[in-house]
Amino acid sequence: MIKKIIIALIITLVISCKKTSTNDKIVELEKVIKKEKIRSSTKERQNERLNNTIAGLRDEIAKNKETEESKNSIIAESIDILTDKKQMIQHLFDSFDLDNSDARRGIAVSYFFYSYNGFSDFETKSEYYSYIVSKIDRSPESLKKIFTPQVKDNIYKLFENNKIYKNSGAEAMLKSSLLIHDDIGENEYILKEIYSMAKEGNNIEIDDFISKTVDDSILKELKTILKYENYSTYKKETYLTTDLKTEDRLTYLYTFWARRHHEGNADYVYELLKEFHINVTTEQLEPEELDVDELNAESLEY
Repeated sequence: MIKKIIIALIITLVISCKKTSTNDKIVELEKVIKKEKIRSSTKERQNERLNNTIAGLRDEIAKNKETEESKNSIIAESIDILTDKKQMIQHLFDSFDLDNSDARRGIAVSYFFYSYNGFSDFETKSEYYSYIVSKIDRSPESLKKIFTPQVKDNIYKLFENNKIYKNSGAEAMLKSSLLIHDDIGENEYILKEIYSMAKEGNNIEIDDFISKTVDDSILKELKTILKYENYSTYKKETYLTTDLKTEDRLTYLYTFWARRHHEGNADYVYELLKEFHINVTTEQLEPEELDVDELNAESLEY
């Protein structure tokens, strides 16, 4: 009997050991499974990030390719700027938005005068034209080649059958500009001083210098022309009608001629603007102002 009991105990003990061993294995397996799930989840997230990165790179490649194709198309379509430049002139004119902006503001906000550091910086046809403008050689010889009779005629036509030249204040600005050149066009000292101050952005100093240097009668005439009520027929905005804004327009025109003098093209630009004014002005000019013989001779020269 005792033997049977001992055998039964041995059997029970063996079975118990097997169960413990099995449980331990199950626990170990569960740990392994848990680790694998975590590892699998991590890999899934890594794969997802990798796929997103690959998709982003593909989009970037496609975008770059599209941009290059667009640039090639832009360049191919705009070759005419090397001939009559009509399309480029229209873009420049549109950028001023003279139907809604007065001339001074139109010049200030025009994208045509943005600076582009490299050929790859532009993405649209308008930006391409701006890039070309930024690279123009501004010597008188170069400008004469650009402003051919055909180009001038294309510019004049933009002001036909409309009142934009008068209404936007462009006429007042150009009249004032010609008057300033007539007054100080040969004065090296004034032009160099203004240019030096303009480089530093010292507009207040320029204003003081002009008031102390330029004849009072000239300044009075200029301020009358550039006063907003006489300058533009557009809706009067309070912040545009102040004396400060008149001074701003005046300072801009003096610095304009200082920059032209520095570039060495002031005399040619003066003749160009004078001819432009004669061709598009809404005013009745006196016979001596027309200077037709000089204009005809100049056109033949080009």
